[in-house]
Amino acid sequence: MEKLYRLPAVYPLQQDQNPEVKAIFYQGLPYRGKETRVFACYGVPRSASAGEPVPAVVLVHGGAGTAYPVWVQRWTERGYAAIAMDLEGQLPLQESRFVNVDQCTVHPWSGPVKQGVFADYQLPVEDQWMYHAVAAVILAHTVIGSLPEVDSSKVGLTGISWGGIITSLVAGIDRRLCFAMPVYGCGFLYEPGTLYGRGFAAMPPADAERIRKLWDPSSYLTNSALPMLWLNSSNDTHFPLAIFDKSFALQQGGHTQKSMMSLHCGLNHSYADAWTCQELYAFADSIVKDGPSLIQVLEYEQRGDWLVVRYASLLPVVQAVLYWCEDEVDWRNASWEAYAVCLSQEDHCARVSLPQARGKFFMNLTNDRGWITSTRVLSDNRETKI
Repeated sequence: MEKLYRLPAVYPLQQDQNPEVKAIFYQGLPYRGKETRVFACYGVPRSASAGEPVPAVVLVHGGAGTAYPVWVQRWTERGYAAIAMDLEGQLPLQESRFVNVDQCTVHPWSGPVKQGVFADYQLPVEDQWMYHAVAAVILAHTVIGSLPEVDSSKVGLTGISWGGIITSLVAGIDRRLCFAMPVYGCGFLYEPGTLYGRGFAAMPPADAERIRKLWDPSSYLTNSALPMLWLNSSNDTHFPLAIFDKSFALQQGGHTQKSMMSLHCGLNHSYADAWTCQELYAFADSIVKDGPSLIQVLEYEQRGDWLVVRYASLLPVVQAVLYWCEDEVDWRNASWEAYAVCLSQEDHCARVSLPQARGKFFMNLTNDRGWITSTRVLSDNRETKI
């Protein structure tokens, strides 16, 4: 970590397109005895200066992704410096909204390429993709934080899908961060029922345990005292709520009550859908720009047939919805039924009578700007009547 906190060599690239987003290589960790470089693009708002530095965010792509200039621009337009790096040793051939793998070329300074779900587990740790990906993200933080126009005490991190996995892990080891926001990706990947669980199951047990300790975010989340926003779909096909909720609880319960969860029904697993979630920008603003916070869930309790949720919010809370499903094993295909909730502005409580069936449920609270905060996924504690 001490080495990753030191500024690596940076190599600017000539760029004919989009002068507001600059392209660079920066030096990564050695791979099989040779130098590696990481391609990245970054941007700084025009208003930023050494005298008036701005906060920054590190952007971590998911599988089959790369460093997206448009993602950088989404943040610079909101007053942040931003850096996005490519973790697959690729060099995008064009500036586009989405760049597919077949529109990239592997450059000569590439490190390892991701092999399925930790399928390179038999290699030495220093040759595994996750080792280099995590290091590249931390080094990107070092690079963007070194700019005179950036307030290095106000740098956050967000990642999508595999980038969410890496974000969850790095949140527990990079002590310089001031917030983190995993989207879709989380920890407890080794649990059965997902592609990731099958990947772990295919390893010999001793190797699976070693890789769990090395690369699963659950090994690191208890070390994180960061405010974190955990954002996901209610039915994500890659990261079901069972492991997502568990990751949130592990991090929040250990150190901080400032972390929040935002669950969106019908949210697709894509960059485009993730980028439109305003909760991400609002959460970052609340940490580094003194912006209004999302609704804070203070406590919740099931009292017989009733669920009572107490909350705090500077902005008006305009809606609350209970989402209920029968207790199913496969969270990816759970059918969530929506129930209206009674809001009491006087005592800042939301109350709803639970359906007459045992099941799982969570409540979404929405403020007047449309920002959603969710409770944890809860289990009905009523006794089954015979």
